Amino acid sequence: MKFIIGIGNPGKKYEKTRHNIGFRVLDELKKLGPKDTVLVRPGTFVNDTGRAVREIVERKKPDLKDLLVVCDDVNLAFGKMRLRASGGAGGHHGLLSVIESLGSEAFARLRLGVKNERMPKDLVPFVLEGFDAGEKKELPGIVKNAASVCESWAKDGWDAAMKRLSQLQSVKEKE
Repeated sequence: MKFIIGIGNPGKKYEKTRHNIGFRVLDELKKLGPKDTVLVRPGTFVNDTGRAVREIVERKKPDLKDLLVVCDDVNLAFGKMRLRASGGAGGHHGLLSVIESLGSEAFARLRLGVKNERMPKDLVPFVLEGFDAGEKKELPGIVKNAASVCESWAKDGWDAAMKRLSQLQSVKEKE
């Protein structure tokens, strides 16, 4: 059994913010319905995501290699994706919460770039605001592509997900 966890904040107020792009990917994944996969949309705020993930791990006992966390990344340009089998939090408080709660960095993560030219020094308001008009046009395609990477990971494993991501990035570079 695989577990895909989206990071985001609960409630309508945050629904369309940059911080909630992980939830948007889960919504898209629901349409694809990967078998033997549990989609987890924690009811906690981003900075407390680890508590929800720890509860799942304690209850369901998955191997950490069967967890994929999907989140925003202010260090990646808008539309870019980065898939890693493990690693640090990279400044993301939600990932840090998961790492601290599990006592391990040994879980996969798919980071989705939300950075743009007008990104301020104070990141809190930035990640809690919506996307600009140009980004909103591109967002459905980005979310769909991220969902396809997650689906590849869930159905066919790590190598398939990396191959899918590489294919998507090659197409993007040719555009």
